[in-house]
Formats: sequence, C-alpha cells, structure tokens
Amino acid sequence: MGKHDRLVVDYTLLGDSKTNLKDIKRALKGVDRHRDDIHGIWGHDSVADKMGDFVDNWDNYRRELLENVEELGKHVETALKSFEKLDLDLANANKKKHGKNGGN
Repeated sequence: MGKHDRLVVDYTLLGDSKTNLKDIKRALKGVDRHRDDIHGIWGHDSVADKMGDFVDNWDNYRRELLENVEELGKHVETALKSFEKLDLDLANANKKKHGKNGGN
C-alpha cells in the first residue's frame, strides 16, 4: 500500500473548525446589540436614516451568513463524530481479528 491509498483525518483541524464556527456564530448574533449604540453618532437625520437602511440590509445578509455558518458547523460536527466512530470501529475490528495488539 502506498501513501496515497490511506485516508488521513486531521481531528485537530476539525475540532478547531468547529470551535471557530461557534465563535463566528456568536459574534454574528451579537452584532445587533450594537445597532442602537451608533445611531446618534451620524449627526444629521438623513445620514442616520441611510445608515439605518444599510444596517437593515446588513442584517438580512448577516442572517443568511449566520444560517450558512450554522449549517457548516453541523456538517463539521457530523464529520468529526463519523470519523471518530469509524476509527473506533476499525480499531475494534482489528483487535477482534488480530488480538489485543492488532497483529503486531
């Protein structure tokens, strides 16, 4: 068997990705708390209104982005759990077939 016929799963990368996606999700959800804080800094009402329109538009895109981040997070978590289970199943099958030391 050559080096290209093996699947290598980076559990650290998957775990870090899962954590990073949760952090991104938390940050995206927290942005709306600052919305009213900045209304007064624009000065003129027409500027504040336009910035309000911008924020409303951003909210729509942020909501869509949040949904995508949540979905990706679910896929990463499923992949991580599936690979961990497969790894355990293969190890158990190898022990069963070759004994406790796996044939070494």
